[in-house]
Amino acid sequence: MSLSQWGITWQFAAERPIGQFVNGDPWVVGPVDIIAITPRTADLGGRIVHGSIVNPIPNGDHGYDSTLYGDYAAIHFRPQLNVAAQVDNQHPLHLVPGTSLISTESQLTPATNGSVSQLRTAAVLTVLAVEPPADAFRPAYVGSDKSIRFRERDLDYSRLRRVAAVGTPPSFATTAAQMQRVWLDHCPGWYSRFLHPVDNMPDYSRDFTSVIGTAALLLQLDVPNSQKRDLLIRLVQFGLDCYANVQNGCAWPGTGGQCSGRKFPILFAGAVLHDDAMLRIGLTHPSALLAPGDARNTAWFGEDSQTFYVAETAPGIFNWGIGGYTAAERGLPEWGNAHIINTNLDNAAWEADSYRRCCTVNGWIGEVLATRLMGLAAAWNHPALFDYTDRYLSIEPFPSWTRAWEPWQDEMWRALRPGN
Repeated sequence: MSLSQWGITWQFAAERPIGQFVNGDPWVVGPVDIIAITPRTADLGGRIVHGSIVNPIPNGDHGYDSTLYGDYAAIHFRPQLNVAAQVDNQHPLHLVPGTSLISTESQLTPATNGSVSQLRTAAVLTVLAVEPPADAFRPAYVGSDKSIRFRERDLDYSRLRRVAAVGTPPSFATTAAQMQRVWLDHCPGWYSRFLHPVDNMPDYSRDFTSVIGTAALLLQLDVPNSQKRDLLIRLVQFGLDCYANVQNGCAWPGTGGQCSGRKFPILFAGAVLHDDAMLRIGLTHPSALLAPGDARNTAWFGEDSQTFYVAETAPGIFNWGIGGYTAAERGLPEWGNAHIINTNLDNAAWEADSYRRCCTVNGWIGEVLATRLMGLAAAWNHPALFDYTDRYLSIEPFPSWTRAWEPWQDEMWRALRPGN
């Protein structure tokens, strides 16, 4: 008996009940013995490829591919985490209920879409004690809690707005297809981009945050719920995975164009599922800068850790004397390349840092607008992000890619936030 998804196949030693969660990912009732995983783990001249791991801890450690994370590969590759290395009939992989098995296929040639990931695809197999309801969401792939907490019947479509579309919206089907496979993201920091499988998701935060923004805005349109269903389910599933990653210690401090796009899906899932814990993510995981270099500084999400208000930090001194700010900028909503973790990169000059214009708000615009439309700005709990986005879009010329990576998002912005 075998089960396949996205070209990855798990072969079982005996027949077991199998099925799919509402997002399409497979489950099996365990305990179960797996006697083959294809593509098989292999050693290609010193490169270990096509690995699988169980219940990853979201600290970046893995056993997928020994070249994963590029120049940082040696730091996090743990061959002992690759549970697929010796699997065969004589050495079955025994999985008990409460297990997520993530299996991967490595990217063996340069990707044609520009991705730098060393993984081509990934799929998640969840082992449960009993068959789940037909409309169950997949439990998060990290950690050992595989309880079924949410179902499609829990989704509250009334939390979505019904606004008129402006211009020509991207296709619901195309956007849903971009989120169909697991968005693998259990790695903290900017080099998480190497973990993002080529066929599953964009590797760069600006790009996949823009996909999230498009999805979020499409779901606010005045169209039948049936047209929204697949996209809604997939965005919620990503939110559930992001939340579990954060709850298990993962954080993405903003650096250049990296590390955005994880907070909105959590708030979004919390809103449509009426889950207070997810809706409180902005209160329980705030970003704070006490002083440059203070070990107590926190930076959970990219957007929050890069936006701030210019403040007088000592008499006559603004932003600790970093970045060239003066009394004229007091209270100004501003952006810093890595404000929480490297304040020294702050610079008041608009074009001093190319990342300000190439890779930040132009990826955030859709999620920021959707957050406002859904009344979630207070739950986000970081006003500087929203004020800075208004400021940014009042300065950058329309139309331009520096305003919006996906131009349709800017059309919606200009219609729904005129003058900003």
